[in-house]
Amino acid sequence: MTSFSERLKTRIPNGSRFLARAYDDRRHIAYDLLPVLDLKGRETVAKALRVIKPHTRDFTPSDRARDLDAQLRRDGITAPQPPLPAHVLNDLVAYFKTEPCHDRYRPHLGQFMWDRPASDDSNIGYFTYEQVLRAPHLLDLMNDRLLLETAELYLGAKPVIDNIGCAWRFPGRETPKGVQRFHRDFDCARNVKAFWYLTDVTETSGPHAFVRGSHVDPRLDIGKAQTDAAIIDTFGADSIVSITAPAGTWFLEDVYGFHKEQLPVDQPRLLLAVEYNLYPSSLAPRHPVMDNPGGYDRYCNRLFLR
Repeated sequence: MTSFSERLKTRIPNGSRFLARAYDDRRHIAYDLLPVLDLKGRETVAKALRVIKPHTRDFTPSDRARDLDAQLRRDGITAPQPPLPAHVLNDLVAYFKTEPCHDRYRPHLGQFMWDRPASDDSNIGYFTYEQVLRAPHLLDLMNDRLLLETAELYLGAKPVIDNIGCAWRFPGRETPKGVQRFHRDFDCARNVKAFWYLTDVTETSGPHAFVRGSHVDPRLDIGKAQTDAAIIDTFGADSIVSITAPAGTWFLEDVYGFHKEQLPVDQPRLLLAVEYNLYPSSLAPRHPVMDNPGGYDRYCNRLFLR
């Protein structure tokens, strides 16, 4: 079991650093302290928040939402869901092929196109919040009724859309970096994330991997990346789910469970992700970035839409 001091140092190397981040953005307080809580502590906080957070009036989720919620509670991940309509998928891919991306860990490289990475050391090409929100069909996708119903069931309260992102993963890299190593996300006391494969994902194009059941297992609960060997030794090789699926496929996941993006070998991979939280994290923009065109729930979309 991970000690309190080890969990504390996950995001708080020292007191001055913690205070500086808190002064810069008060959302950092909850974000930086969250890894201090063990699994029981996270659930205690989540239960308390469910009492005070809004709930959809006359909430009547569909049978399909209830089934997805049951899968999440049991395994921490759902089965891959049917692909998006072809015209939606095609519009999204065409858009992200014409938008420049960037390496957030190497800002000096500037912007570059998906098929011309600026450096062989760049594993991932990211898009900004604004770019993602402007993508065709994006607002409809992240506000899909099935997703919002499932998120509310799993969270126990109305979800806040938080930490959206889309990025290219480049093939031919030898060393996994960041999210390409097994890790837990400590973004919120309870959350669920939707992932959409926007390109075909085979065993050699970087399938997503998840450790089934680890979302309710406190072992290795320190907020540090783990080696494949450590994961196998702790949870067993049979617990690792690797998701291969055609473009347009989507699935839901409790990202407190261990997960990673495997390195693409021969094809680039384009992935879209939207997180649903109980409360805002410091991963979302400080202020909404675009106007609400109408028809989208103001509470769920308040971090991104004015």
